[in-house]
Amino acid sequence: MEQPEGQAAGPGLGFGVFFFAAVGASAAETYRLMLDCARGADRLGFGFVSTPERHFHRFGGAFPNPAVTSAAIAAVTERVQIRAGSVITPMHPVIRVVEDFAMVDAMSGGRAAMSVGSGWNVNDFVLAPGAFETRRQRMIDDIGAIREAWRTGEWKGENPRGEQVELRVFPRPVSAEPELWITASRSPETFRQAGALGTNVLTHLENQDPKALREKIGMYREARRAAGHDRGKVTVMMHTYVAGTDEAARAVAVPALKRYLLTAIDLESAAVSAGGGMSGGREGRDFMSAEDARARLAELGVNRYLDGNSLIGSVGTCAATARRLMESGADELACLVDFVDEPRRVLDGLERLAEVRDRVSR
Repeated sequence: MEQPEGQAAGPGLGFGVFFFAAVGASAAETYRLMLDCARGADRLGFGFVSTPERHFHRFGGAFPNPAVTSAAIAAVTERVQIRAGSVITPMHPVIRVVEDFAMVDAMSGGRAAMSVGSGWNVNDFVLAPGAFETRRQRMIDDIGAIREAWRTGEWKGENPRGEQVELRVFPRPVSAEPELWITASRSPETFRQAGALGTNVLTHLENQDPKALREKIGMYREARRAAGHDRGKVTVMMHTYVAGTDEAARAVAVPALKRYLLTAIDLESAAVSAGGGMSGGREGRDFMSAEDARARLAELGVNRYLDGNSLIGSVGTCAATARRLMESGADELACLVDFVDEPRRVLDGLERLAEVRDRVSR
């Protein structure tokens, strides 16, 4: 199978489960589904379960702290890697991030990992107002600090008396090194940066197609090679619902996805109204404040995802889409399952997703 120029083929396409529910008052149901899916993913042999960091909005707002959800998943699983995606490190003391995920790593027997991001929503930075303008450089600095504290178990900092102190970090993780991703979107520079730093990449198809993704993956792998790293790992988030037929999958997924995208548009609109930008570095768009414009935008989003940019369909259709992503250079698919707001259907879809994985591996 063709790979980006100059790159050796990876070991095959991995599959994992990704959460990002849009909830209001039903967070308790979201957590029950998360744990049921984590158990199912563990039983079915998926590679990882990932939970995000999101604040102050029903779009993802059930997940303000991925360390907490990761610890819960660690308690009910035995094999899957437990990922946070993304931890917005500029909003947090780096040493606290290390402590939290070292704890998850220890309680899970070395299964913790995380993707880090710089953040984009100006309103989220009420948690760290002074970090917003420098957030991209801070994220880069944070990666080095996380790696060093994780590896050495030591942290140097200033105490309230202005004295520099050197502290031991506990608990100690099981893993010798933290496995890290950088969350990347439209910017080729972020892919190059991740390659130079030797991190993996977490990306999506919200505002890029497989062809554009292939080009960025090529840039990423070239940057890794130039820096003396191995090929790395590219994980692509995909909205996922697998059913017996394409028609059955769309009957369930399309209305759920439209509702889900409308909550995402509301979040983007709130960020623009607060004087910030949109996710992925896109320019703010005033027309999103109009209800009919939002509905049209959600409809366009649904159609785009159904046009080969999601795993919504039958086992055969989704397997074909997964193979195209593998040909673009992807190593893993992070399957966002909980936009479908019917737990039984989500769990049934997980069983069929395992069939997709098995068909692709054959």
